[in-house]
Amino acid sequence: MVANNDIGYERVLVPVGDKSDPNMLTQLSSILVDPRRGAVRFTHVTTDRSFVGSQENWRTGSESVAESQHTLREEGIESTGTIRTASSALDGILEEFEEYDADAILIGWTDKDSVSNLVDRLLRKANCDVIVFSADRDPIDTDSILVPVVVPPDENRLQMLAIMSQRTEASVTFAYIAGDEGSEADGRELLDRSVERLGEYGVQAETQLASSVGPVEKLGELSADHDIMVIGTSRGWWLRQSLFGRKTDKIASEAQCSILMHKWQGEVPPDN
Repeated sequence: MVANNDIGYERVLVPVGDKSDPNMLTQLSSILVDPRRGAVRFTHVTTDRSFVGSQENWRTGSESVAESQHTLREEGIESTGTIRTASSALDGILEEFEEYDADAILIGWTDKDSVSNLVDRLLRKANCDVIVFSADRDPIDTDSILVPVVVPPDENRLQMLAIMSQRTEASVTFAYIAGDEGSEADGRELLDRSVERLGEYGVQAETQLASSVGPVEKLGELSADHDIMVIGTSRGWWLRQSLFGRKTDKIASEAQCSILMHKWQGEVPPDN
């Protein structure tokens, strides 16, 4: 992420499929990229080496990339597009990341096992911020962002939250669920500290303190009043044993809004 007085990522890499963008990554990239000097690269990776299959994947991938580029150019944001053939989707994305020197990768989150496995490996291998998004609605229309905390948010996450809030004019609410993990007094102290730290980036956040023996289910209830819930990959959340295991699947199934998982560069996700 860039310095405090800057307003976005400079080079965002967005892998796209051969169909529509169900997770609205193009719209999300327009929020997170620095509009003054930033750019977005859309890339489609094909692993089909047969002539017929590669030709079809190339065609549909090119159409998807061109459509995303067109959307951003209408908003005055610089964008480029590439089609890459690789031995695997992960290898292709990482090769493109190295070539582009991206400071963030945006990728969609679905319930398909193959996609979950790809994202899990990407979170571990990409040496940059990785943002995984599951869209419930267009992120540009975000009015309210929910941020569950169990430790003070890292400054990289605070910067991202500030960018999202300032671009969409959305409110930010830090939430703490008291229960097995800590007391209400611990929660209040953490919430106040989180609000203070986000305030340094020009955003005044709200807080929500609740008690429950089922924190994931409780967050599902709270999410109904928000448009996006932002979670981390390890210490910033209860994901201590897996990224795309039962807990994250449960979060996704319980949530009544879009979900954004953010891993900042240098953050080490937990081992499976």
